[in-house]
Amino acid sequence: MRSYLHIKGKGLWKFCALTALAIVLACCGEVITSVDQPATATAGSTMTVTVHLSIPTAADGGPDYLVFGFLVPKGWKAAQNTVVTYSGAQGSGNMTLIPEGTLGKNGNGLTWTAYMKKTFQIGGNLIDDMEWVAYQSDKAYSHTGGLEFKGDITIKTKVAADNNNYLVKLGYTITDTGHGFTSDQFGTYYSEVVTPCFEVTGGTGDLIDFCNPQLTTVNPPKSLDNDIITLTFDGTVVNTPLNNATETYLCATAYTSDGKTISVCEQTDKTKMIQAVPNSKKYQLTFWPKSFFNTTAAQTITKIEYFITDKTGTAKVGYGNTLAPFVYTFKCS
Repeated sequence: MRSYLHIKGKGLWKFCALTALAIVLACCGEVITSVDQPATATAGSTMTVTVHLSIPTAADGGPDYLVFGFLVPKGWKAAQNTVVTYSGAQGSGNMTLIPEGTLGKNGNGLTWTAYMKKTFQIGGNLIDDMEWVAYQSDKAYSHTGGLEFKGDITIKTKVAADNNNYLVKLGYTITDTGHGFTSDQFGTYYSEVVTPCFEVTGGTGDLIDFCNPQLTTVNPPKSLDNDIITLTFDGTVVNTPLNNATETYLCATAYTSDGKTISVCEQTDKTKMIQAVPNSKKYQLTFWPKSFFNTTAAQTITKIEYFITDKTGTAKVGYGNTLAPFVYTFKCS
């Protein structure tokens, strides 16, 4: 069986599921046959996505409820900003959020959202700031031998509720309450599609790139200036002016809510980044921003701009391997 993803943009792209998508197919069991999704969207707009599905059956059973999972960045707050409906030969209706404490079938004690993350991880995205949001149909459907249930799931979701810009891979999965993410001699009872990178523009916040390897990352991805953060520089991503450096340092400027700027750009133990693994070219510095920049109790750091330098301070790397600074904005959601 073949399946396609349809992405609506300037043109209609089609990708064979066997070569371009992370998709699980079965002779019997739930199958996502295609997904209609825009290629881009504007932050704050409402996007409509249609997931086409087919559920062939080989034996009588059920009735079971259809379970749907939607993989999105946490900043989208999809649970509060998404409406999901379904339609098909056996009827139509709404899909409602599965209560967080509900355990997934055959999930070894995991909730449905945790079950989805364990099974599908974060869909090939490079930043672990994604979440699976789980829904269930309001009506059950029966498994009657030889009956193929074909239908659509329609998702209307607010894009980038946090008003950031994104490059991200969105994910979709289906199963039912009678099987969960399992397979047996009759087939595979789930299906997953992860789309190519989806672009969100027009936001006033940062660009958050889940798709491409980054020269620097900050963990956790969202934090406040009173949290301890770890900044990592990955010298293996691309050739940089620091290729031959044996030591790297952080050169940073903090911007505060009272309009002040505080720079710490020195090559000392305070700013020295450490290789977690020798010769890995991956350097880290863990620090408490309020202490690092010596801010007062009344000052709040809103963002930092920074470079990575060598021991002399003359060779440095900025965003995209340029002389523009990396930017990290402090926010809790």
